[in-house]
Amino acid sequence: MAGVFVNYRAKDNPIAAAAIAQVLSNHFGKELVFRDSVSMDPGVRYPDAIRAALHDADVLVAVVGPHWLALDPATSRPRIESENDWVRMEIAHALDRGIPIVPVLLQDTPENARPPRHDELPDDIKRFASIQAARFSQQRYTKDMADLVERLVQLVPSLAVPRLFGRPLPEPGADAAPSALLRPERGVVPFAGRDRELADLTAWAHDSTSNAVRLLVGRPGSGRRRLALELCRRLRDSGWLAGVIDGQAPTAQIRRAGAVDKPLLAVVADGELSSDRLASLAEAIVARSSVRDAPTRLLVLGRGAGSWLDPLREHRDDRVAGLFRQADRIGAMVLDGIPVGASPDAAVTAFAGALGLPTVVPPTRMPETVLELHALALNAVLARTEPADPLAEVLKRDRDRWRLAVGGRDDPETALTALAAVGTLATLCAPASTEQADALVTRLSDVLGEDAETTREYAELWSRLHPGSPPVSALSPDLLGEHLVAETLGAQPALVTTLVATFPDDWLTTALTVLGRALPRHPGLLPAVTALFEAAPRRIEPLITGVLHRLDEPGPLARAIAGEMGKRDWQIPEVMSLLETLAGADQTSDPLRGAAIDALLSATRKFTDQLQRNSGTPETPPGFEPLRDIVDNLTNTVRDFAVGALDPGSGRMPTKPDGQPILPADTVNLLRDLYLRHMRDNRKKDE
Repeated sequence: MAGVFVNYRAKDNPIAAAAIAQVLSNHFGKELVFRDSVSMDPGVRYPDAIRAALHDADVLVAVVGPHWLALDPATSRPRIESENDWVRMEIAHALDRGIPIVPVLLQDTPENARPPRHDELPDDIKRFASIQAARFSQQRYTKDMADLVERLVQLVPSLAVPRLFGRPLPEPGADAAPSALLRPERGVVPFAGRDRELADLTAWAHDSTSNAVRLLVGRPGSGRRRLALELCRRLRDSGWLAGVIDGQAPTAQIRRAGAVDKPLLAVVADGELSSDRLASLAEAIVARSSVRDAPTRLLVLGRGAGSWLDPLREHRDDRVAGLFRQADRIGAMVLDGIPVGASPDAAVTAFAGALGLPTVVPPTRMPETVLELHALALNAVLARTEPADPLAEVLKRDRDRWRLAVGGRDDPETALTALAAVGTLATLCAPASTEQADALVTRLSDVLGEDAETTREYAELWSRLHPGSPPVSALSPDLLGEHLVAETLGAQPALVTTLVATFPDDWLTTALTVLGRALPRHPGLLPAVTALFEAAPRRIEPLITGVLHRLDEPGPLARAIAGEMGKRDWQIPEVMSLLETLAGADQTSDPLRGAAIDALLSATRKFTDQLQRNSGTPETPPGFEPLRDIVDNLTNTVRDFAVGALDPGSGRMPTKPDGQPILPADTVNLLRDLYLRHMRDNRKKDE
C-alpha cells in the first residue's frame, strides 16, 4: 500500500503543504505519505522517485494556494500550462489512472486561494476544476485537518489500518543479540500444536455475534502471543483485518476502521499494562459495530484474568461492561504446559538455520513452557549446553555479544554497565511509542551521568543489539527482561531510585508492575523494591493498589511494600487517607491494610503521648481519658488480631494455647469479605 501523495507548488506557500503532510504522517505513518522534499532518499533521481510514488499512490492531495495559477516569468504564461510543470503532470497522471484527488484550498495565507475554473486549465486536467475541494485555514486548523483525514479514510478506507496494527520488527543485523531470535513476532520456530485452542478461537471469531471480547491467559512463556499471531495470520488469509494493536496507534484508529467493510480482530498483547486503554478500545469497538455489520473482535492477552478487569466489568457504558461480562461467561482460554507437537528437534533445526550454524543434538529435557524449550534449543545450537536455567544462559550469550559491540571503546566495562542500565530502564518503563522512547532517552543522561550525545549512542547500540518497536524497547520475551532487571538491579539497586527523580507516575506504575511480576522468581530484587519505596513513599503509596491488581502473584510485592510502610513515621490524617484509599481495594491489598492498621495504632499512641507531654503532667489531660483508655486497651494481642483479620497471610492472628488460631481461617475470610463489601458499598454511596 502506497498511501497519500502530496502535490503542491514549491513557490505557492510550501510551508502549508509541509504542515498538511506532517499531520497526515502523524495519522497514517510517515511511510504512507509522500512529499518530494522529505520522502526521497539521498541520491535518488527526482523524476524516477516522483513517477514511482505516483504509480503506487492511493490518493492525491493537491494543495492549492493563492499563487497556484501564477505566471512563469520566462513565458509570461501560467505555469500550469507548461507540459513540464510537475503540478500539472502529477494531477494528470492521477486523473488518467483513476486515483482519487482531494484539492485543498489554502485560506488566510494571507490571501485565500480559489478553485481554478475549467477555462484556466489545460485539457488533460480540466476535470480537476470539478472536484469538490477541502479548505485549510489557520483559524480552523484542527477541524480542517480532522475533516481532511476523515475524507481520505472515506476515499481509501484501508488508510485506517496501518497505524492500527504494529509494524513488522526490523530485521536483526549481524550484531544482534541471540535473544532476538526468541521473540514470538519473528516466528523463527515454525508454529506447532495448540490445534484445539486455534480452532476454538477461530470459531469464536466467526460466530454470529457482532462484537465480542475474549481473554487468552497463561503463565509467561506459554505461547499466548504466538498463538494470537497465528490466529491473525489465518484470519487475514480469509479477508479479515487482524493484528496486534500498535502501541503508537490512537484509539480513534479503530473508529476509522469502521469505514472498512471487513471483519476486524484487534489483539492487545499485555492486557494488565493496558487496562486503561482497553476501555477506550472497547468503546471504539461498540461504536464501530453501530455502523458496520462486519464482526469486530477484541482478543486480550494476559497472565491471568484477575481484578485488573474489574473496572471494565463495571464500566459506565453498559455496552462496554457487557462485552467483558460476556467474556467472563465464556471463560478465559488458559494456556498451560507444552503443546502437543512442540519438538526440540524442530526448534534446534530452526535456530541453526537462522544462525547459519550446523544442527546439533537436541536437548533431552522437556521443560514446562514453550519459551524454555526454545531457550534450551538456542543454547544447544550456540554452546551445546543444556543449562538448568536456559533463559539466564541466553542472557549470558547476549552479554557476550554486548562485550563484542563495546570492545573498541576506551572503557568497555563502563560501556557494558551503561548498556545494561539502558536495557533495564527500557524494560522497566516499557515505552509503547517512538515518542515515549525518545522521552526515555532524553532522561537517560541524568541516570547514566553522561552527555546527551553519549547517551544516544548507548541507546542506538541497544537498538541494534535488540531491534524492536519502538527503537529503544524492553528486552523481550518478558521473562528474559525480568532476568536482566534482576541482574542489573542486584548489582546496582540504587539505579531504580532514579526512576523517582526523573520519570512520571505512569512510568513508575509500569516499573512497579515489572518488579512485582519478577519478584516471585527473583527474590533478590527486594532491596531494589524497598529502595524505590524509600525514595518517594508518598508517590508510591497511591500507585501501589493499582499495581497489585495487575499482578498474577501480588503477595511478594504487597508484603515488601507493607514492610516498608511499617517503618514510616505516620500521622493520623495520613493513615486515614490511606485507609480510605484501600477501602475499595480487593484482597490483593490485604498486607497494606494490615500495615495501615499498625500505622493507625502507632500514630494514635504517639498523638496521646504528645498530648500528655504537652500537658506538663504525667496524668492524661481532662477530656482525653476515653481516648487514652481506648489506646491502652489495644494491647499487642488486639493489634495482632486486627492485622491478622485484615491480612490473613500475615501470620499475626493470635493463637490458643494449643497453637491453633483463635478464629478459624474460614471465619477470618468471612469477616474480611464482609468488611470489604461494607467499605465498597459506602464508597459507592459517596460517589
